[in-house]
Amino acid sequence: MIARLLLAAMLAFVCLAEVRADPMPTEKRRQYEPYSRGTSHTLGTMWLSTTYARFSRLKGRMLLEHAGVWPEDGNFELRGAKIYRVTNPEPYFELNKGKNGFCGEPVRWIGVRKLGGDEVRVTFFTIADYRAYNPNSHGLCSGDSYTLG
Repeated sequence: MIARLLLAAMLAFVCLAEVRADPMPTEKRRQYEPYSRGTSHTLGTMWLSTTYARFSRLKGRMLLEHAGVWPEDGNFELRGAKIYRVTNPEPYFELNKGKNGFCGEPVRWIGVRKLGGDEVRVTFFTIADYRAYNPNSHGLCSGDSYTLG
């Protein structure tokens, strides 16, 4: 009986750890630490939710609205990424243009893709419609990797 209780407790702990480790955005803002080369100097720490993105090296915050998921048959780097429309692209850009190598145009879309474990890849698009992007077009500004903190 005690062995069964211990086994059940261990399984519950493992399940809880797996749920907590999912790095994809949730309704709650969570902190992510950069691990891409140079990201700690350009963007810094990120706080991200399904409606909000903020970076320690930039001013203000991006307000986000879920727009869809990158098609599974699309670009390999972006396949399955959740796409968020930035609802305040111009005001956010005005606060940050010319800083730390930030994008040269307003960021209109953010893609977030799980890499594995507690890691995500965050991609900034300046293109008017993310669905028009392909690897041979312009409109991708940055791609940075983060670990859930």
